[in-house]
Amino acid sequence: MTKQEKLYEDIHNYTKFKLVEMLIEKHKGSKLDNLNAIEQLSEDVLDILTLCGMKFYQKGKRKHDN
Repeated sequence: MTKQEKLYEDIHNYTKFKLVEMLIEKHKGSKLDNLNAIEQLSEDVLDILTLCGMKFYQKGKRKHDN
């Protein structure tokens, strides 16, 4: 496995973990039976994707700058 493939796998695994963690913490037992609940879930997913993207962007940028 190349370094780039390993990085993509790390990003995938971390993002999946953070999404599952958020779903368990915030939405366990709740029903997606109305538009507001679905909208909130979408916002939460986007927040997690942003968090993960920023983490790996900074990691890659530091590596590239060195």
